[in-house]
Amino acid sequence: MKLSSKIITAVLIVAGSSGAVYAYSKHGDWGMTPEEKVDFVTERVTKKLDLDSQQQQNFSSLAETVVAIMLEARASKQQQMDEIGALLQDPSFNQARALEIVQRKTQQVNEKAPLVISSLAVFLDSLSAEQKTQLQEFVKNHRRHGHHGHGQRHSGYAGSVE
Repeated sequence: MKLSSKIITAVLIVAGSSGAVYAYSKHGDWGMTPEEKVDFVTERVTKKLDLDSQQQQNFSSLAETVVAIMLEARASKQQQMDEIGALLQDPSFNQARALEIVQRKTQQVNEKAPLVISSLAVFLDSLSAEQKTQLQEFVKNHRRHGHHGHGQRHSGYAGSVE
């Protein structure tokens, strides 16, 4: 598998994991803490992939990492939206300021990527060949069917791996 394919697969898995956390947070948490959400998603993935305790711990660590990054991003979202709103109100679009906002966000992603990738690597390296095949099928089906949560009834990661 090419390095670019591995990176794309890793991003899709992380997106799927975070998507499952996000979907559950939007559609059924009713007051769940981030820790409870991680436990919920970990339980679902554990059942679907039949994870052993070490694999479950590795996935839980990955999910906690993703949730922490999502919470951090959410905390700065309002400030970013205010900055973008101010840019749109100016009589002349300040390209330099817009580029600065994009570069700051890109820098945040670049700073967090190694942490997510290393946590993902630990989880993926702990999977058996059969579990990896199940995961690859999920990614393939997820991408082919365009599951993005826009009005579709599905349960995130766990819905496609039966």
